[in-house]
Amino acid sequence: PSPKLNPCVFEYVYFARPDSVMDGVPVYESRLRMGEKLALKIMREHPDHGIDVVVPIPDTSRASALQCAYTLGCPFREGFIKNRYIARTFIMPGQASRRKNVRLKLNTIKNEFKGKNVLLVDDSIVRGTTSKEIV
Repeated sequence: PSPKLNPCVFEYVYFARPDSVMDGVPVYESRLRMGEKLALKIMREHPDHGIDVVVPIPDTSRASALQCAYTLGCPFREGFIKNRYIARTFIMPGQASRRKNVRLKLNTIKNEFKGKNVLLVDDSIVRGTTSKEIV
């Protein structure tokens, strides 16, 4: 029997570089499509969403957030600056270490949040540590 191709969705969402092409699918385009699908779902389920601004959680969610903002007709803004000296937190040993480093990993641009209804687009769902600390 021939081996069956079973690509990991996390490659498209998170791990692969945006300039990669996997199984004939450009990763950047797949991320744009994910953002568009998210926006269409929001418009379908929450037509009066009241979103003022769309903010990505750096770095890999940028393309999805950008397309989501475009499709929703909302501004796209960078609300977080990533500390390049903090490694990927989901692979760090121990929850206490992960939580501490998440706090060091991202710094907010406060004016992008103050008084606004912000849609955060986050693709880092391995453990959810980043999302919990941000919110």
